[in-house]
Formats: sequence, structure tokens, C-alpha cells
Amino acid sequence: MKKLSRRILAVIVTLATIFTMAFPVMAADSTTTAVWGNEAGAGEVVGDANGKYTIGVVIHTTTDFLCAKYKAYSDYLGKAFGVRFNYYIIENFADETYLAAIENLCGQGVDGIITTNFSGTAVLQGLKICEESGVYLGVGWASIDEAIRDQVFASDYFVGASYESDYDAGQRIIESLIEEGCTNIAPIGYEPGIRCHDERWRGMMDAFEAHPEIKKAGEYRGLEFTKAVEDYLASDETIDGIAITLLGIEYCQEPIKSAGREGQVKIAFCDLSENCGNSLESGDTTLAVGGQYVDVVFPFVLLYNALEGHAMEKVEIPVNFIYCYSGEEFENYMTYLHNDGVFAYTEEEIAPLLEDGASSETLVEMGASYSTEDTQARHAA
Repeated sequence: MKKLSRRILAVIVTLATIFTMAFPVMAADSTTTAVWGNEAGAGEVVGDANGKYTIGVVIHTTTDFLCAKYKAYSDYLGKAFGVRFNYYIIENFADETYLAAIENLCGQGVDGIITTNFSGTAVLQGLKICEESGVYLGVGWASIDEAIRDQVFASDYFVGASYESDYDAGQRIIESLIEEGCTNIAPIGYEPGIRCHDERWRGMMDAFEAHPEIKKAGEYRGLEFTKAVEDYLASDETIDGIAITLLGIEYCQEPIKSAGREGQVKIAFCDLSENCGNSLESGDTTLAVGGQYVDVVFPFVLLYNALEGHAMEKVEIPVNFIYCYSGEEFENYMTYLHNDGVFAYTEEEIAPLLEDGASSETLVEMGASYSTEDTQARHAA
């Protein structure tokens, strides 16, 4: 009966997805479209189409700067190690959406699943679906809630999780603006409920508390990021900095220009894009944070070893961000980590991690040492 109920839920969500794609929500502005696109429910296959294993990936898009690289890396890994990656594009970050995606992927017969940005107590529900289907689960871009950590780690089908230093990123975003002379900073964050953005926001708020001499222009958390920038600038002519937990250039540059405030308002943000170099070079951007496409390596290695029958010890892996304070640092990031065909860890470096006896502590060490400089040194000719 439980399995039938979940199948019904999966059908309902699928029909809702189709309806949403056919009849977009009228309130959705260009900001929401930029976040989600119109890919909801779409599936993409990369890696080895005839691979020994199939790993499903639950993710919100595969077309932006970060997620396109994430997909490209999984394609590289899949072809190198005989794994088929089946991408499942979700239309929002609601728990029900994740659970339906997991249900659908299990129904398709995948061997393992990587969920990105999946957090909170819903992880237990998703894990239960995986257990009943005999599917391993790895979590990326999110740590496991302390309230359920013991239960999650006790499951035979949970392999581990990886997450970025989001709190530190939030702090550094504010500090970079202060160091460049900003005294009235407007913070913008993704709506509450996504662990990585919640942690970035917490870091930003703590940085404000640590600097009482700096004015916080207000607080905005939602989905209408461009409008939030416009409203901030319209309401306060003294704002000289904008801190945002996601794509800063895409959401901030145009409204700053439209307000006639170019050169007067600096920005700092998470998530890199093609335009970061010029903005860092000009000084309009004080800090751009990113590089988290590498995250896919960690749940992949954990899943592969479990599927091979020699599971690693379960761990949560903190992974460094890449911090770009200058155009040169961004250029180095592109050269050594992001350009086409360039990846943080090569096939030759990953292969030993897939052998019986490999230690998950090696993954923890990799997350702690991840940087442009470390990658450049490892890949020096």
C-alpha cells in the first residue's frame, strides 16, 4: 500500500510538472525564470550510456555556469569509470519535490542517487524510499541536520554527504565590501529553507553584528532578486554595497546601471559566472565565491565504492569554496579548474579512491585542501 501511495504521488507530481511547464505561473518574473528556467521534470543522461551502474542526480538545472560544469564533470567521471548518470531536473526546492524525484528515480531502476541541496528532516523520508528500493543515497551541497544525523548514518543505504563552507562565504562577502570602503550594505538572500543559503545568510548577519559601525540597509529573502536590488537603490541613495547569496552580477548589474549608480555601488556574492573577471577587474565586484562543481566527486566516490561492495566509512566532507578577490584570481580559477576539459581531480587521481581499502579520510583531506593553488600544483606539467 505504501509503494502504491508513493507511485500515486509520483504521478501527481509529474502531471503537476507538465501543467506547470504548459501554463507557467503568471507571477513568475524574469528572476524566477533565471533561477529555474523551464526544464522542470526533464531528464538528461551523461557518462557511459551502457555503464555498469546508473546514478540519478536530483538538481535544479544543468544549464547555468555552476551546474553545467557539475554535469560536465559527471560526464567525465561516468565515461572514465563506466557509470551512467541520469539527471532529474526539479522545479523547486520543496521537500515534496525532492521526494517525488527520488521516488521516480528509484522506479526507473537507478543503483544510487545524489541529491543536491537536499536538507532537513525530509532526508530521512528520502532515505526510506531508497531503502525500500535497495538504492544507495549520497547528499551533495548540504550537510546532514544534527537532529537526524545518527538515524541517517545508521542506514545501510546512506553513503555520506559533502557540503561547502557556506557560513564562511557569507562572512567573507560582507567583510570584502567593508574592506573596500562600503558603509551601507544591502543584504539579499534566497528564501529560507535551503541549507546552503541559510548558512550564507547566517554568516552575513554575523558579520554585520561583528561590525556595528556598518549600516545594514535592510533584509530581503525571497525570489525576486532584481526587484529587491531596484527597491533598495530607490529607497536609499547612500547604499554603496550589495551582498547576495547567489548570482550577484546577473541580478545586480542591470538595476545598478538603470539607477545611474555605476561605480558607486559594489557587489559581493556566491556563484561564479562568465562575467566575474571583468567585474572584479573594474572593482565593481569585491568578492566572487564559487567552484563548488567539484562537489560531485565526493558522493560519486562514496556511491561507487558502496556499489562495488566495499563501502567506505561514512563521512560528511566539508569542501572549500574558491574565493576570487581579483580578476587575476578568477582567471586562474578558469585556467586551472573550470575551462572546457579541465577538472579539479583527474581520472588518474580518482581511480585509487575507487579501490577496495581506500579511505574516506582521503576525501576529507581533499575537501580541506581544494583550491586553485592546490590544483595548479597537482597538475603542473
